Amino acid sequence: MVSRFDAPEIRRFLEGQGYPVDFDKLAVRPDQLPSTLCYLVVSDRLLMLRRKKEPFSGHWTAPGGKIRPGESPLEAIRREMKEETGLEIIEPRLKAVCSETGDTHYNWLLFIFRAHRYTGELVESDEGELRWLSLDDLEHQRLPDVDRRILRFVLDDAPEPYYFRVVYDEEYNVAELEQAPLASYCV
Repeated sequence: MVSRFDAPEIRRFLEGQGYPVDFDKLAVRPDQLPSTLCYLVVSDRLLMLRRKKEPFSGHWTAPGGKIRPGESPLEAIRREMKEETGLEIIEPRLKAVCSETGDTHYNWLLFIFRAHRYTGELVESDEGELRWLSLDDLEHQRLPDVDRRILRFVLDDAPEPYYFRVVYDEEYNVAELEQAPLASYCV
């Protein structure tokens, strides 16, 4: 299956990270859009965005957004973080690739990063409210079901990134979740 995210920049990025993946194994549907998220963790707090629109309107999620044509996932997450938060993230690390499928607004191939340092000042976002949330208090926050299930993997110190395949039910909860090392999808 050839999908719209099978771009040379994405392939080169993954190869540069040591993961020459077979995109046919990562893709579930050709309409999945390539996108990024970054969990910025500083002093036991996580920068989160309460989204104004779908997907997950009203929930706290990590900032991020779509990968533009000609852009690598790393370039995209740096641009999106600057646009949505005003911050320039330092040394973002790929923690996961997540293939998500569901109905409209829930078909993504997400490149999920984690960073611990940044420069700049936090600015208001048109995407939603930004807030530093305590890691200890996340269980009491309105997070999407998928975030609750994969966040521990994104926050762990495992040296290798993960791959997740997520299927959403009609209420956008996780109906199916598969998890494996990203390396298992390499050619």
